[in-house]
Amino acid sequence: MLTSLALAFLTATVISIIMTPLSIRWAIKLGIVAYPSARKVHREPVPSWGGIALTIAILAGALVGWLPIGTLAINILGVYIGLIVIVAVGTFDDRFSLPPKLKLTGQIIAALVPTALGLRISFINNPFGEGYLYLTGWQSWLLTVFWIVALVNAVNLIDGLDGLAAGVSFFAALTLSFLAASQNLLPVATAFAAIAGACVGFLPYNFHPARVFMGDTGAMALGYLFATLSVLGAVKSFAALSVLFMTVLVLAYPLFDTTFAILRRWLNGRPIFSADREHLHHKLLDSGLDQRQAVLTLYALTLIFCLLALLLVKGT
Repeated sequence: MLTSLALAFLTATVISIIMTPLSIRWAIKLGIVAYPSARKVHREPVPSWGGIALTIAILAGALVGWLPIGTLAINILGVYIGLIVIVAVGTFDDRFSLPPKLKLTGQIIAALVPTALGLRISFINNPFGEGYLYLTGWQSWLLTVFWIVALVNAVNLIDGLDGLAAGVSFFAALTLSFLAASQNLLPVATAFAAIAGACVGFLPYNFHPARVFMGDTGAMALGYLFATLSVLGAVKSFAALSVLFMTVLVLAYPLFDTTFAILRRWLNGRPIFSADREHLHHKLLDSGLDQRQAVLTLYALTLIFCLLALLLVKGT
């Protein structure tokens, strides 16, 4: 198993290092560029299609590390097809700035694809006692689609500073790879290792001052993969539900930040899809930190949640 994980990580890292400069050229050629605005912190136009390099690197690493076999094959196929949809939605948004409701519709369609092909949360831990709560058909569909769309937007909303989403995703994916491996979930562990490797290869180009942004293409793809892979782990066994729970824990920062953003906008009578400068990373900048300091602070926060997840697993 360790060989597969290392191979996936290294392959994704190398492919990401190679593909990211190409994505910069493609972005400029296609006009996929992020221009400065009042709510953005960068002051120069930056190519914004690095997410395509991330996606290619992740797929390359995952495919080198394992092949879809057995009963999980149809579930993995659903993940792949949905990934294509979410990357397409992200690309169109990066290029044309889709209306929020249209982008949300695309996210829901991407979430419905793996759900329709059997990737569903069908039981959860009973919060009122021991054992599990089994979900009916529509409950399973609704919870799974909500989970995928929630994580897609959670990672997307923290992609506001150079290197932030990529670094947070690296720490989260590396932790989840270890946790999935401890449950003998080789396909899931290998895919998370590929995500970690792709983010490491991308960060030299993305850390402040960024030469390229991952854009919605990359941020939504990462959120989608975190969501679907965690469900893929839970499909296999009851014990693997811990991977689903630990995904919530290691991504607690983006999930809480997104939840508070929605509540804040709702309480202020604003559309929940409207953009603002009230996220945690904006607050850190307003407190006097520069971009690098703010990003490193949020890396440390993510590391705390990741270490907590590892300690909880070790204690069980």
